[in-house]
Amino acid sequence: MRDYDGKTAAERAAERRTRLIDAGSELFGERGFAATSIRSVLQRAGLRDRYFGESFADLDSLLAAAYTRLIDEEVAACRAAIANASGASESAHAMIDTLTRSLDGNPGRARVKLREILSGGPVSRQQRQAGLHRLAQLVADLLPANSTESKSDTHLLGLAIVAASDELLLAWMDGEQGLSRSAVVDLVMLMFDAVAQRMSSGHPPT
Repeated sequence: MRDYDGKTAAERAAERRTRLIDAGSELFGERGFAATSIRSVLQRAGLRDRYFGESFADLDSLLAAAYTRLIDEEVAACRAAIANASGASESAHAMIDTLTRSLDGNPGRARVKLREILSGGPVSRQQRQAGLHRLAQLVADLLPANSTESKSDTHLLGLAIVAASDELLLAWMDGEQGLSRSAVVDLVMLMFDAVAQRMSSGHPPT
C-alpha cells in the first residue's frame, strides 16, 4: 500500500538507505571510518536513530555498502569507456584513465576506495575483495588468450594489475614522489602492455 505521499513503505525505506549511504560516504571521506559514529551519520542524513538499524547492522556494513556503490559506478564507467575504445591496449588505457579521472579532485572518494575500506571490519574486507575481483575481470578480459594460461591464472594476472594500480593511486593521492595522474596511467599501462605482450608471445609472465 502507498501512504499519503504516494510511496510504499519499501520505497521510503530504500530512500532512507540511500541517504545513509550518502551520509556515510561523505563522513568516511572527510573524517575516516574510525572517527565516524552512527550518530554522526544519522545527523548528516537527517534521520532519527531508529532508522539506522532498518538498513545496516553496524558501521562496517555501511562502509561496505558505500564502497560497493563506488565500485558499481567504477565498473559501469569502465565498461562504457572500454566499449568506446578499439583494441586491448587502448581499452586498458581508457579504463585506467577513467578510474584516475573519477578520483582526481575528489579526495573523499579516493580515501574511501583506497584507505578507509581497509579500516573496516569483515564485511568491508569481503566487499573490497569482491570489488577488486570485479575490476580484475575487466582487465583479464582484455588480456590475450594464451594456451599456457588458464582462465583462473589470467584472472589472477588481472588482479595483480588492479592491486598494483591501487597502490599507485594511493601514492598519487598522498603526493608521493611527485606522481601525477598521467604518470599513474603510464605506469599502469607499462604493466598491462608488458603482461599482454608476454602472453601474446605464448609464454606466461614471469
